[in-house]
Amino acid sequence: MFNFTPEERKVTLFLLGLALCGLILNNLIKVNCRIAGVVYPQMQLARLNLNKVTLTELIEAKCVPVKLAQRIIEYRNLRKEFGSLEELKEVKGVGDQRYGKLKELFFVE
Repeated sequence: MFNFTPEERKVTLFLLGLALCGLILNNLIKVNCRIAGVVYPQMQLARLNLNKVTLTELIEAKCVPVKLAQRIIEYRNLRKEFGSLEELKEVKGVGDQRYGKLKELFFVE
């Protein structure tokens, strides 16, 4: 079908392999936030007040997916505010492992 020279075949295979590696890395970043921290380092100088944080700020925070950010805001709106950081565990989707990551990002005042 295609009549490539040996050099063209090598270049084509290299480009296809590079594209495949990019797709794999992109999917790994979506699944594991630790890899995202290596590839896209984020500087967070201050922790966020959980009772005053906006949806946009939550989404931009590392390791907080959009749906979880929406659930946190909904929970806060229902309860008026978080009494302690431990209440974050009552939000659907926040287990012990995720809570361990989130408690480093937020505080309650």
